[in-house]
Amino acid sequence: MEGGREHDLIYDEITGTVLKFTKPTQAAYIVDFYEGKPILSLGDPVEYLDRLITHNEVFGQFTSFVGIGGQRYHRRIITRQPRVVGCQASWEEIIRLMVDDLGFTKLRSNYGIGYEESYGFIRDDVAVFDLRPANLFMTHSGLLVAVDSIPVRLNKATRAAFST
Repeated sequence: MEGGREHDLIYDEITGTVLKFTKPTQAAYIVDFYEGKPILSLGDPVEYLDRLITHNEVFGQFTSFVGIGGQRYHRRIITRQPRVVGCQASWEEIIRLMVDDLGFTKLRSNYGIGYEESYGFIRDDVAVFDLRPANLFMTHSGLLVAVDSIPVRLNKATRAAFST
């Protein structure tokens, strides 16, 4: 399957799931803070796995860790998620899910985190970025499913970096 900037994908017909491989020697993107401001940064493997755990906490258990693969000097983190069948969510559906259903506040800016046109949201101790129709799908049963968000856990100092 076609991947993106962070992952290469393989559809496993037997299990009906998608195997996601980080790009060789990379661990995908995370939100970091530089001089009190949020920035998009390449994460290390532990930061990337924390990102996946946080995504699952916000949106429900969806992505699971499979293991480490690749060649000796070109390692990849491998995860698995169910294949989502449906259509891309609308901007209005994204806002409804995040604000009405999950209790987030939409940020005025995405702070350059994720794709340019994507949205960012904040709630208590977590912010979620890179939400856009390509990363949120409406299943045939009406369930909204998020994939590839870029969440970050916040403490008092990092939360202050965001103006809502």
